[in-house]
Amino acid sequence: METLLIQTENDEQLQLIETFLKEHHLKSRLLNDDDKEDIVLGKLMEETDYSEVIDTNEFLKQLRS
Repeated sequence: METLLIQTENDEQLQLIETFLKEHHLKSRLLNDDDKEDIVLGKLMEETDYSEVIDTNEFLKQLRS
């Protein structure tokens, strides 16, 4: 199964798309800001290279300076 994200510019466009999806019995879901943030954070976690880590004390030292 594939997923398609569509960002509309206004409520009229959103209504048109929602109507089309309902008429064709396609599942849809509106994402709120928290949902979108979770997607972005998940993507960042996937792309993060955890093999390059520094010592916790060194990290805290750099933050304080």
